[in-house]
Amino acid sequence: PETRERLAGKRVLMYCTGGIRCERASALLSELSSSCAGGACPAQATQDAVASAGPKEIVMVRGGVERYLRTFPDGGYWAGANYLFDRRFEQRPLKRQAPLGSCALCGVPCDLYR
Repeated sequence: PETRERLAGKRVLMYCTGGIRCERASALLSELSSSCAGGACPAQATQDAVASAGPKEIVMVRGGVERYLRTFPDGGYWAGANYLFDRRFEQRPLKRQAPLGSCALCGVPCDLYR
C-alpha cells in the first residue's frame, strides 16, 4: 500500500544491468495499476481511487545499462557508474567521468562502492 501511494499518478523510469530484473519489476508495478488500466475502472470508482491505483506510466531502459552504454559509448545521458554484483563491480561509459559522490569520512571525490 505504501509503495502504491508513493507512485500513484507518477511516471516511473526503471533501469538495471541487462534489463531482465526491470521486466520482472515492471510487471509487478503494472499490477499495481491494473485495476484501472487504460481508464477502465468500475463506474463507481472515484477520482481518488483512480489516482491511488499506481504509477501513471512505467518506462524502462530497453536492454538495460549494458545495451545503453554499448549504444552510447561516451555515456549519453548516463552519469556515474552502475554497481554490479559480480567481479566487474561496476559499469561506466568508456569516457571516464568525474565521481558523483564523495567519501563520507574525508570528503574526497569518490564513487567506489564495495
